[in-house]
Amino acid sequence: MTDALRERAEELYGLLPEEFMAARTAAVAAARDSGDRALAKALQALRRPTVAAWSVNLLVRERRELVDQVVGLGESLRQAQAMLRGDALRDLTRQRRQLVAAVTQEVRSLATAEGQKLSDAAVRQVEETLQAAMADARAAEAVRSGLLAQSLASTGLESLAEVLAVPPDVIEDAADAETESGKPSLTVIRDETRAVREADERVEAAGAAVRAASKAHAQATKKRKKVQAKVLQLEARVEELRTQLADAELEAETAVERLSDLDGTVEEVTSELEDAQAEVEEAVRAREALES
Repeated sequence: MTDALRERAEELYGLLPEEFMAARTAAVAAARDSGDRALAKALQALRRPTVAAWSVNLLVRERRELVDQVVGLGESLRQAQAMLRGDALRDLTRQRRQLVAAVTQEVRSLATAEGQKLSDAAVRQVEETLQAAMADARAAEAVRSGLLAQSLASTGLESLAEVLAVPPDVIEDAADAETESGKPSLTVIRDETRAVREADERVEAAGAAVRAASKAHAQATKKRKKVQAKVLQLEARVEELRTQLADAELEAETAVERLSDLDGTVEEVTSELEDAQAEVEEAVRAREALES
């Protein structure tokens, strides 16, 4: 049953996540129809992969050489840590960051090509799975199987059964068979590998973008200072005009009060003038009366 289970599992975990359940049901029915109840039961127990696990499985199928680089670099890191090789460890740690970033981007591209857009959470789970494969030999074995049902935690792995679609012994048997067949073993990542070169190119591009953004920021800051100075100047002018307006309003109020006082004086003088004119007219009439 081991070979049949692995073969069916590889078929199922090579499908899109949304296609898994229907295909598994069909595979279980086929196994029952053939009389292999043990296989049917094993297939029924297969779990639908998370999107992150599916995308890592996709990477194994489409870009196996990148997975081999991840695993190989992890072995080198563990060896450097065991031998306390500080310089080598620092260089390998830098390579790890670059490789994880490059491989994660490749995973996103592969998923997009399959019509699956990875969420930020799924991307983080992919990164953690890759880091776990570097940190732990058992996690690396699980990743290389291409049969992950869920993502791995970078903090460690208690049991392969937690994350694998099929029992660990099925994976181990397949790994032993691969070794005996004379297939090439894992190679240690080098600076000149394509993944690292691509990562270096992205770092350089990012650096150029940062420099361009910094220049634009400096120019914008300079322009802002000029505009700010102009705003301060105009605000000072506005305040000056407000002061002048207040003074003019006060002068106008004083002038209005003075005008009101003068209106009263004019009325008094006009009344006195009218009285004087009336007295003159009366005196003229009296004189005329004496002459007649």
